Amino acid sequence: MRDHEKKIRYVDIAEASGISLATISRVLNKSPNVKDETRRQVLDAMQALGHDTTGLDAPALAAGNLIIFNIPSLDNPFYSLIVQGARAAALRNRYNLLLNEDPINEKTVDDFIELLRQTKAVGLILTNCISKSLLKRLGDLLPVVQCCECVPELPYPFVTINDVTAARNAVEYIVSLGKKRIAFINGPLKYKYAQGRLQGYQEALQAAGLVQDPDLVIQMPEINYEMALSSAFQLLNSPKRPDAFFASSDVYAAAAIKAVSRIGLRVPEDVAVVGFDNIEISYMCTPSITTVNQPRYQLGLLSCDLLSKLINKETIPIQHMYLETELIVRESTNSALMRRS
Repeated sequence: MRDHEKKIRYVDIAEASGISLATISRVLNKSPNVKDETRRQVLDAMQALGHDTTGLDAPALAAGNLIIFNIPSLDNPFYSLIVQGARAAALRNRYNLLLNEDPINEKTVDDFIELLRQTKAVGLILTNCISKSLLKRLGDLLPVVQCCECVPELPYPFVTINDVTAARNAVEYIVSLGKKRIAFINGPLKYKYAQGRLQGYQEALQAAGLVQDPDLVIQMPEINYEMALSSAFQLLNSPKRPDAFFASSDVYAAAAIKAVSRIGLRVPEDVAVVGFDNIEISYMCTPSITTVNQPRYQLGLLSCDLLSKLINKETIPIQHMYLETELIVRESTNSALMRRS
């Protein structure tokens, strides 16, 4: 290192430019994650202080600008807006985003780590469920942010929603309609969302003084319309026919509506239906589905923004982010809306 380079003091540059020390560090290290205008302010301040800025005008976009975005399934429409949000943040922060749908478990983790090495990934966004030990193993290798699914006990940032509260509010709304036999179609219990929504469902029933009948709870092994349709149809034809369905996915809710129609009943007059996620099928379905809206685009956007800060060793003021949800009332619980349409 040349003598004049050793004399560069970040504090002096910060005072002259009004730019933070962290950003100045990124400029001097040729990071691509600095706006051109900001880079020029830093370089102008350095030149005014008598420092040589040769070679600092253009950042080196070399290997090391790839983020891996791991999701459970490319077939699940829930992830589409999350991916869009993450891509927008990646583009803004000058990263490339690579989608990956590999499961991460004891059998696959070595291959996944090899993928990280071969692609020279600089960060990882996880929407998959993963064990604590494997999450820690990955977190020791590179910056990791959890999105939707998370392990709160470990010191890795995440962006998610409060599934318990969201589900409880949805079921309380169903109870307010006078429904007493509320079935629940849920996803695999290995997922945090399925555990939380089951808890919220149970809490709402308990608060309303309604019997918690395990026969009204359907645990699905995956997000699958045909399987949910068959299960809902069987339940509707049983002696314990429900007068409402709460579903942890809009795909399940659409299947419940189809099953109700098949046995000659009406939604919402005979059976009310509430879904979760507010994906496209919720407003394309007939009747349209009352559902819990997740801010999916923001989930992806904020997750990638957090990861960018981790990669650049910036301070993250909020490690755990819970975004707000909203119950959107549509035709599957409100016949008045159907009459107006």
